[in-house]
Amino acid sequence: MRLLFVDECGDSKKKDYLGLSVATVDGRFYPLLKRKTQAILQEGKWDSAVEFKGSVLFSGSKGCANVSVDGRITMAGALLDLNASDQNSRMRFSYGRLKSSNHGADYLKHLPGLIDRILPKAPKGAGKDLLAITCDERSDVNPRELHEALAPVTGNKGYVIHEAVVLARSSFHTVGLMFADIVGYLAARIDTIAADAQLFEGLTSEQLAKDGKYRKLASSQTLIEKVRNLTLLTHNSWES
Repeated sequence: MRLLFVDECGDSKKKDYLGLSVATVDGRFYPLLKRKTQAILQEGKWDSAVEFKGSVLFSGSKGCANVSVDGRITMAGALLDLNASDQNSRMRFSYGRLKSSNHGADYLKHLPGLIDRILPKAPKGAGKDLLAITCDERSDVNPRELHEALAPVTGNKGYVIHEAVVLARSSFHTVGLMFADIVGYLAARIDTIAADAQLFEGLTSEQLAKDGKYRKLASSQTLIEKVRNLTLLTHNSWES
């Protein structure tokens, strides 16, 4: 059984930016991944009633107030390290980005093509062609329409969807969505901040060290380098 998780990434200033982050993992490795993920958060004193996600990494005012920004970055690094070895989860990530004036409609329109691009043919063997798809909850996407959009794509690859595509509310327990969110958030921050690279031109090393946007970019790059299996795609590379 293969598990597939989807999260969307945006940018508060660049309203037309839409990122689609997809994480996949063989179901055999999910139990260990979940146990280790939750253990890392608990050891870091993260409140299990509060969602751990990308948008809280660099903010002292969001998320669990008892954990510093440095502590959050350390935990995110430890989580991403879980995927650095063949002995662990073997999770794979894909991140696609496009311009959108209607995120809900474009999510429904373009996610099937992205999944078609990244999902391999179903392997042979009893139960290996079973696919569970969990997407982060969205108020502007109808679950039935999403299932109907994805079923033909996955069916053509030889998979049977487990029951139906699920739109789930992310939490401490939805660790697949957590990983999709964190990797997508880091990729989006690198995209959007690097696009404003001219802001850093001429700054001294001391000035860069004090610049919040530059420090966020540097930390995002350091963290995402831990992700061994990551494919970055622009819209025209999966739908031409």
